[in-house]
Amino acid sequence: MPRDDVRQIADGVWWLGGCLQAATSSGPVHYHVSTYLVVGEESAILIDSGDPAHEAAVLRGVAAVLGDRPLDYVFPTHPEIPHAGNVVALVRRYPGLRIVGDVRDYHLHWPLLVDRLVPMQAGDVLDLGGRNIEIHPAYIRDLHNTLWAFDSVSRMLFVSDGFAFIHETPFDELEDDEPIHRDDECLLTSSEFAKAVSVDAAAYGAGRSLYWTRFVDVSAAFDDIERLVVERDVRLVGPAHGAVIDDVSQGLRVAIGAHRKVFREGSGAMAPIGSGAAHA
Repeated sequence: MPRDDVRQIADGVWWLGGCLQAATSSGPVHYHVSTYLVVGEESAILIDSGDPAHEAAVLRGVAAVLGDRPLDYVFPTHPEIPHAGNVVALVRRYPGLRIVGDVRDYHLHWPLLVDRLVPMQAGDVLDLGGRNIEIHPAYIRDLHNTLWAFDSVSRMLFVSDGFAFIHETPFDELEDDEPIHRDDECLLTSSEFAKAVSVDAAAYGAGRSLYWTRFVDVSAAFDDIERLVVERDVRLVGPAHGAVIDDVSQGLRVAIGAHRKVFREGSGAMAPIGSGAAHA
């Protein structure tokens, strides 16, 4: 992640982008591992902590935004490496840091940090001073204790593994060894790409990062997501594994189409999920 890989995406919200490259049978995949810093009048929170490969850049980015202010909270949307991998490094840098979220099993991951754990659940609100972070169910999720968050000022919804997408054409349309997205595209929003995000590109990401979606119809979960978008007047969506989505209606259409494609082409099926969070 380059030194300038921080972008203010809204009033009081900074996107600490970061990308990793993974080898696949089809070639290298260049994909986002994003974190988001939300700064209120009194407190600041980092939503997801990023991959350990980005430790130095995450710490540098947070310090560049906060200056002498402390980081008060980190909210790993769930305890998986791309989302929680820099928690210990952040605690070392910011001794007063508190770890918030569904922390039911975090004592197993960080037994020396149990005094910093602040349990939160869907419906809870964290006051940062002049803005609130609302905790919401993760309607599309990886682990059972995944949660989403919403910022009351920017109207930005942070969706963890939801809305994942790769913003280039499928592998068979690329030149040999060309990454799925290019180095200069890592901090572009969805509307800034030269080519609009396709259902195929989103399906490629969703079907691999959330393998269970091949076997589960998540249509009802998207009913809940659309209702949340309308009720909270969501204007930006911040996925961990995708660029910031600044055309929310289009992002929803692509995400729904992607999951329908993944399910349609999957090797099995289960009954549609009812209202509430979709899960494996």
